[in-house]
Parts: sequence; C-alpha cells; structure tokens
Amino acid sequence: MKIGVLSDTHDQRDNIAAAVKILNKHKVALTVHCGDWVSPFTQRFYQDLKCPIRGIFGNNDGDKYYHTVFAKKMKHNIEFAGTTLSLTVSGRKIFVYHGEDDAITESLVRSNIYDAVFHGHTHIATNKTIGKTLSLNPGTLIAYTREQIQGVSCAVYDTSSNTAIIIRI
Repeated sequence: MKIGVLSDTHDQRDNIAAAVKILNKHKVALTVHCGDWVSPFTQRFYQDLKCPIRGIFGNNDGDKYYHTVFAKKMKHNIEFAGTTLSLTVSGRKIFVYHGEDDAITESLVRSNIYDAVFHGHTHIATNKTIGKTLSLNPGTLIAYTREQIQGVSCAVYDTSSNTAIIIRI
C-alpha cells in the first residue's frame, strides 16, 4: 500500500494543489499529514485528493478546534488525531509526530518499536533507515525558509518495502 506523507504545508495553497496531483498520480491509498497545516481554510485545497487524510497538529496550528469543525462542515475525509498518531497499515507500525523535539524524534526512531516514524517541523526532507525503522520527514511546501531547505517536497511511503521516496514539487 502506498501512503502519501505531507508536513508543514503552512497555507501554501498552490503547492498543496500540486502535492495532491502528485499523490493522486502515485495512487496513494491514504495520506498522512504531520502537522503545521496552519489555517483551517486550506483544507479545501485537498478536496481533489482521492484518499482519506489522517493528520496531527504541529506547533503552528493555532485553532485546532476549528480545524476539526471545518473538516466536518466541508465533509472532507480528514481525520485529526491530536499531536501524535499511531497506525498499523498493511502490517506496518507507523508513528506520526510533528517533530518539535529532536531528542524525542530520535528516541522514537531508535526504539525499533515502529517500522516507520513520520515527522516534520524542521522543513528538511529526511529519508533514512536506522535499525529497522524508517525516519521520514517529507519536507515542507514552503519554497524557502532557510539555507538547508532543498525546495518544496512531499513523500510517498510503500508499506510493502518499508521504503519511501521524496518528491520535489
């Protein structure tokens, strides 16, 4: 099963629309958002996504309550889980955490409890395996926030191989 992974979309509506097209092209069956959606209104730019979205909140999602209200009002297939999310998909244990604390992110990855840990926050795309665990940060949809950012990106995770690709938009 293929899973789309987004993070730190920060109201970038044109890049959200571009990411949706890419995720549809890759025929993802689920999309996971690792937080920092920012404004609830940007949910309307996911309406063409052909799969459900499971998401968490990051440190820049001010009105968490309205995010959930807006998703229900717009009848989007978006479900919010709070600040962390634990999933088992196609036999793979996946943990989703925004990534505000590097030590916590590192501990989650090195624990070897999970097959994959999806995280964001740094805006720096990361795709590496430590032990049995894939550490995946899809990057950001903001074109520039600091020198280490290598452009706008999202990711596609494959449960069959426990691998991912970073896709530059």
